[in-house]
Amino acid sequence: MIKLRSTVRVSVTIVVAIVVAGLVLYLLPTGKKDDKPDTAGKTDLLSDVQRFSQGMSAETGYTRPTQAERTAVSNGVQRVLDNAAGQAGDVLAAVGYTIRERVDTATNRTFYEISDNAVDSRGWGRIMIDTSESARLGIEVPHPKADQDSESLGVELFRKAPGSVLVVAGAHRRAAENRVADMAHTTSSVFEDLHELLVRRRIPVVQLHGFQNETAPDSDVVVSAGPPLKNQFAQQTAQRLESAGLSVCKPWVTGCPGLEATTNVQARYSDEQKADFVHVEVSRDIRDSPSARDQVASVLAVRKGDR
Repeated sequence: MIKLRSTVRVSVTIVVAIVVAGLVLYLLPTGKKDDKPDTAGKTDLLSDVQRFSQGMSAETGYTRPTQAERTAVSNGVQRVLDNAAGQAGDVLAAVGYTIRERVDTATNRTFYEISDNAVDSRGWGRIMIDTSESARLGIEVPHPKADQDSESLGVELFRKAPGSVLVVAGAHRRAAENRVADMAHTTSSVFEDLHELLVRRRIPVVQLHGFQNETAPDSDVVVSAGPPLKNQFAQQTAQRLESAGLSVCKPWVTGCPGLEATTNVQARYSDEQKADFVHVEVSRDIRDSPSARDQVASVLAVRKGDR
């Protein structure tokens, strides 16, 4: 009997050891990475981007990226657009960027956010990609804070346009000398590489700016295609804005000095590639009004070619 009890105790001990060992192995990392980016949960994207922009300084906050760094961020975004977000993490992490899956509380739509996780801001910007539809609109905000509430208009347009890609510059346009932090006037930037990616994929781009009321006192909005002044996309955009009751300055008709985007580098690249690009300058009065911004965003969200 004693021998039998001993045998039972030994058997139980062995079974317990096997179970414990199996549990430990189950809990240990396998070395295989999750196919999905980190999840950060829900966020009010408008408040988030507004805080991000207000933290910018006109005196500091920009480090010029290398070509390799620019390419890495662009490659990460490209993987998301190719429906391979799980492959973007390592590419982005190599240059200090993170990809997270988030949900905007205003729309309850999921989007990917690609952002810099460096302790000291390098000013390269943030990218939001709505994957509820195939990418169909690029939204660019090159002068957050400097063009006050252009970033708010960008988010509002993003919310109204499923399948859009929102690119918000990461630094004040005057954060560095020689305009290298002015995303609309430098080609050596993450912002420019992302613009070229969108153009190569034939995604129409709306670039948002702001002007002081006294610069064009008779206009709510200035619409231009950049160096050629007009293209079909710009003409359709201007027509829709006018139909919504807004006063629109069209440089191919009357001229809009200082607001025509003829030196804008993204406009120039788009023109060279015969791509759909429109440069939209919005008055301070319109940008200051949530209802007026909503009106403009609603018009800009209409798909190209739609009536």
